[in-house]
Amino acid sequence: MNKSYYLFTICFLLFISIASAEFSIDISGLKTTSYSPGEELTFKIILLEDGTPISKGITYEITDALEKTKVTNETNSNEKTSFKIKKEFTSGIWTITANYQDAQVKRTFTIKENPEVEFLIEDDELIIRNTGNVDYTKTIQIIIGTETNSYKQNIRAGDEKILKLISPDGTYNIQVTDGETSIKKENVQLFGTGNVIGAVDKDLLGYTGFAGADDPTSIEDRPTSLTKLPLALIFIAAVGILIALVVVERHLSKKKK
Repeated sequence: MNKSYYLFTICFLLFISIASAEFSIDISGLKTTSYSPGEELTFKIILLEDGTPISKGITYEITDALEKTKVTNETNSNEKTSFKIKKEFTSGIWTITANYQDAQVKRTFTIKENPEVEFLIEDDELIIRNTGNVDYTKTIQIIIGTETNSYKQNIRAGDEKILKLISPDGTYNIQVTDGETSIKKENVQLFGTGNVIGAVDKDLLGYTGFAGADDPTSIEDRPTSLTKLPLALIFIAAVGILIALVVVERHLSKKKK
């Protein structure tokens, strides 16, 4: 009985001491200036128990402002931790959150804007790939032979757009530039159906067509022809006139009665 009592008392006191321990947690080492994509983020999670540093396994989470990107990792408290910022991480404010029992800490850091783009010419297509971490909104110039056209872009980070290059049938030297990034390719074979030289969003082909880029069928063979439009209008007008005459005739008949 006495041994059980003493054992219970020791366990109870041990439990009380653990329960009464006070933990404090913090994150140190973050820069006040912005980080560049590809840079190492170095920090330390400080964990104190009753004011004394202790080593414990800590799980931390890194998120962007909209919490679209979440990265969860583990480290040991009071040890230097490194995390590489990926190139596709969006620019702006990010947050590091660390928890230990009931203690939590949140600290923020900033990632710089990194506007980058890649141009590729494959066959008769131009691929514009946004490899940066901000929307690509520059105006590009496409030079096909001696003809130059400008196209305003709006491509989200990580996305790409494919433009179909069009020109009368032949081979051309092509250059694409936005003033900073450029690409050149010689003797590119293009297959055009008209005299227009330029480019069109590949996703729009088959819906609206562009400068001879749609199916080269004659205008009379299309579902809706401009030559047939006046006939349709005449028919609608004739039906309207007939309806009006019927209404007038009925009205006059009622008056005679």
